[in-house]
Amino acid sequence: SINQLVMRGMLLKLGYRVRTADIGVAALDLLQRETFDAVLIDGQLPSLDGASLCCQIRALPGCEQLPVFMIALSADRERCPTGALIDHLSKPVKFEDLQAALYRRVLCPEQGESADS
Repeated sequence: SINQLVMRGMLLKLGYRVRTADIGVAALDLLQRETFDAVLIDGQLPSLDGASLCCQIRALPGCEQLPVFMIALSADRERCPTGALIDHLSKPVKFEDLQAALYRRVLCPEQGESADS
């Protein structure tokens, strides 16, 4: 989709290596086979809602603390039933907001938890 291409371009510009999946099942499969620093999920997935996918990701071995960002119309933070944090990025995602969120949660997680909370 266009949104996926735009996000991919922004992430590449920030220097991240990017893997994409078109459906939730494919994303879960990738997460079971490879190691990632963060996951960005569109909150309006065709076959599964984004919050459910976030919680399924958190249930995977080794992904309990993985930063998960849901791209949605609201910028609220919420938690899975397990208590794991889901961060939101508001649509349309601005380059500066994406950069700041990744810096806070991926590059400087110790600072990030207390900086905005």
